Amino acid sequence: MDRDAQVRRLMSRLRVTRRVFVLYGLPGSGRSSLAEELAHEAGAALRLPVHWLSLGVRATAPERLVLRLLLTSGAAQTELGPALLSSPEVLAGLAAAACQNHFRAHPAVIVLDDLPEETDGKDLLRTAVRLLENTGCVLIATTTRASRTSNSDRSGVMRHQVDLTPEAYQDLLSTTRRAPALLRTLAAWEGAEFSPNMALPVENLTRAEWREAVEGLHQEGLLQQPRPGWYELRPALRAQLVLDQTHDELRSNSQRLDSGLSRAVTREPGALGDAAEPYVDLALRLCRSREANSREFTTWLAHRLVGEGALLPLLMLRTGLGHATDDRDTLRVPLAAAARQTGQPQTAADALAGIDTPDAIRELAMARHHMGQLETAEAPLDALPADVPDGWALHTRASIRTDRGELREVGRLLRRAIETHQVHGDRRGEAWAVFHYGRWRLICGDPEEARKRLETARFAFHDVGDVVGAAWTSTELCRVELLLNGARTDVMLELKATPLPHREHGDVRGEAWATLLQGVAYADADLPGSAAHVLLQTLRLFESVPDRLGIAWTRHHLAWLTRGDRTAAIRRVLDAFDETGCRNGQAWTLLLQAARPGADRGRLDEAQSRFEALGDTAGERWVAVVRDGPGSSRGARAVRALTSCYPRPVLLNTEWDDFDTIPLMVRHLLPETAASPDGAPPGEVSPAAFVRLALLDDSPATGGEARIVLRVEPGREYSGAPSEELLPPLTARATPLTRADVDPTNSVPVNGTALFRFTAYQTGLHRIRFTIEDAESHTVLQQVETEIEVIGTTGTAPVSAAPQPMPTPAFAQGA
Repeated sequence: MDRDAQVRRLMSRLRVTRRVFVLYGLPGSGRSSLAEELAHEAGAALRLPVHWLSLGVRATAPERLVLRLLLTSGAAQTELGPALLSSPEVLAGLAAAACQNHFRAHPAVIVLDDLPEETDGKDLLRTAVRLLENTGCVLIATTTRASRTSNSDRSGVMRHQVDLTPEAYQDLLSTTRRAPALLRTLAAWEGAEFSPNMALPVENLTRAEWREAVEGLHQEGLLQQPRPGWYELRPALRAQLVLDQTHDELRSNSQRLDSGLSRAVTREPGALGDAAEPYVDLALRLCRSREANSREFTTWLAHRLVGEGALLPLLMLRTGLGHATDDRDTLRVPLAAAARQTGQPQTAADALAGIDTPDAIRELAMARHHMGQLETAEAPLDALPADVPDGWALHTRASIRTDRGELREVGRLLRRAIETHQVHGDRRGEAWAVFHYGRWRLICGDPEEARKRLETARFAFHDVGDVVGAAWTSTELCRVELLLNGARTDVMLELKATPLPHREHGDVRGEAWATLLQGVAYADADLPGSAAHVLLQTLRLFESVPDRLGIAWTRHHLAWLTRGDRTAAIRRVLDAFDETGCRNGQAWTLLLQAARPGADRGRLDEAQSRFEALGDTAGERWVAVVRDGPGSSRGARAVRALTSCYPRPVLLNTEWDDFDTIPLMVRHLLPETAASPDGAPPGEVSPAAFVRLALLDDSPATGGEARIVLRVEPGREYSGAPSEELLPPLTARATPLTRADVDPTNSVPVNGTALFRFTAYQTGLHRIRFTIEDAESHTVLQQVETEIEVIGTTGTAPVSAAPQPMPTPAFAQGA
């Protein structure tokens, strides 16, 4: 019977009650090709997608099959979050339920190609039949013997023998001589599935020649394609090519390939993506063979899977590792990290109890941070060696202190973290450190600098495949847009979309913080009903984690929106902030408590002292506005000072003549821009020093570098004293506000002068902001902006660029 006739005959048997086909026959009979055509016809007739799972030399545990079905079909992973640190029985139950739920909602044609022989094949088929029963799916399995399915007749299995055709078999034998060395290498390898982009160490072939050879072998029919971009040697061809090799020879050759591949993949940048499952197989083979680098590679892979949010491959690694070796603790820390990311920080912290390795200590600190335990989150990090720079520990400390409202050391910690990650070549760690740096600059009231850093972090996260970091960065970039542009329609639409990426990767905490931002925006846009609705939804999300810090802030905002007596609500909020250790949350809640009519004015004094302890001069001005009213002399000075603290849209809707509320957005900021101690406008302060800028190159051109010298000179009343005696140690950093770059991008010491190199990428007027900081306290002392005109590649520009004062320049006492 020809192939078309076989397909027609099988399609005629396709019934509602008979949707399981077993195609059996000897190697080379064409059963895989028949399965491919049958799957295509069935999918077209029933309008169902086709999912192909090759089995063959792979591990045959039934629970692995269930996870592969979920991964291949694109099922959501979030249901399996609780299985990360649970028992194997719980994992099996959750995976089976998730599989049935998915295929009931999304039926498909599923092909299990090359079922193994005897008991393993029977178990896999029974598992698949049981899972897909009453789902509307069509199941097609290929195997060598029909007897192994005899116990499944009750499920309506249709068995069909694929006859061996001598002509096809001879064609198969003849093609094996076209590329014997490469084909024999692939036949000996236990990895089965490969990609032309995979760094498989094939002898005597360059990467380009390897890709070309793979494409040629596929076109000749020697390779089958289980999914786009991935290939496998046909099972019958594999069987023929290894006939003259012993089992020990095959194992030795395969281990040599695996060892080379494991070394190559850890050196390659970029995300694992759809290569995650093949590399899980590689890790399990290394463990079974007792390769020297098996533990190192497995740990590396697990952390990469966590970063990419690849929960299903991580669970495959966990189940496979349980069968391959008794050392299950290899995955304890990455599994805890994955659990934390999926909204289970308490479970993660419990799993890490008693483990004193550096990665476990860092992960415990992050778990406590995600629970909002800011007072104790840093404590585990103190156990790490103080004399060994640890990038992850540094930026974790910085992020904890940022949420506590203690920003004095944050900049220094983050700069050290970025440098440490760069030295160690840790691109993912560097991306997270840059993200926290951008978030810190945003909280400090510098959205332009924050945007640049966050954009850098977002590109880095995409490069390394860290979907969780990319989602968080998009959320913070949306906050930048909200600060700079207000609640415009396009900003609000983008804001509504920010929780979705977090939800897709099971990051409940990320979804909650993104939703909180949306509620804050509604409140500041004078939509209290919408704000309250969103904030109540946010509260439920935070409570499911639970993130105590998020709960406290959400209740704070809800209390502000509450009409009437809110004494009890405010008291709960204050207790919540006291429990978390969030200093700025405590200060703002005390101010909230003091702002209501008839309140104890002593609370204002307490709020004032809290803001002073944080160095939050903006908070101090808000206390003045509440205490004296914006219409009073002191209140008016405070209002003028506050306009220098935030981008204009933040206070745009504030009705100073009828003042009754403080924007919710400002409570999450601790801007560096400060007024004088008595609340006088900035212009009344006599500066102790001035910033001078000089452009050293006459003709800045697009794509070329121009040198800019920054000099700090004493003020007029100190003109007789040398600057090194008058001024404290200073640092400066440059932030281009147009399409240009300025190097160095980090803060540099100002030893009298500092040199920067400016590169423009388009003609026109370019703006650069320079920020001068105290090198020890990292307090911002002054910000100035300058403009440089770039006419073109042959144009000229002014020989000097005078600094332009910012609309609301920052001054600090004594500088």
